[in-house]
Amino acid sequence: MNKIGYFMQKEAKKKFPYLSGTKLCNYWLYVLSNYTAIPLKNTNDIYIAADRHIIRASYKLGLITKEQMESSKVPTYVIDAWAKELQGTEFVPTDLQNPLWLWSRNGFKNLES
Repeated sequence: MNKIGYFMQKEAKKKFPYLSGTKLCNYWLYVLSNYTAIPLKNTNDIYIAADRHIIRASYKLGLITKEQMESSKVPTYVIDAWAKELQGTEFVPTDLQNPLWLWSRNGFKNLES
């Protein structure tokens, strides 16, 4: 876990009631790193925000099983699957946040149409 995430989720959790959860904290860090001029280090440590759309897309792509998708631990399975899948590439999991979310949100339609 990155330093900012650790601080928000562990050390000062009560100060960040809406951002201290895994999904929103990482999504917030993703937004900061992609849409502001704030220089964040180690953005590869920001993992994908495993909401229902990211979970559905991960299942559709075969990164998680049906059993994992139906488990209460599904966010962890998704986070781990994307970290493993992208290890050794130039990409980090948050690079896929918007494309996967939009793909699922639009019913997995072909992006060219």
